[in-house]
Amino acid sequence: MKNILLFIKDFELGSKVSSTCVDAEMNVEFCDENTSPDDFVEESLLAIIDLDQDVFFSVGLVSELKRHGLKIIGSMEELKARDLKKIKAAGCDLVLPKSSLVKNLSKLINELTS
Repeated sequence: MKNILLFIKDFELGSKVSSTCVDAEMNVEFCDENTSPDDFVEESLLAIIDLDQDVFFSVGLVSELKRHGLKIIGSMEELKARDLKKIKAAGCDLVLPKSSLVKNLSKLINELTS
């Protein structure tokens, strides 16, 4: 079974996202700011990052995840052009508003993992 790394601290958002991932038959691994790339399970193929959390809005984190070959979906309450440009340049594949992430996650998982 494949793993999805969740860099989400918000309990409600984390619950919704992890539930959708489990429904898609994916393992879920919650990560925090102390998670190192050496901790990633080799079968991890997708990272979902709550970019509204200062500890996760990091070009370094995104580029490190990308270097390990993961697809990356970022999520923000309000998308700002300057932030989008910076985080996409670091390797984020997709940045969505939080409401759109929850609604479209199962479809995104299917597209990104096939």
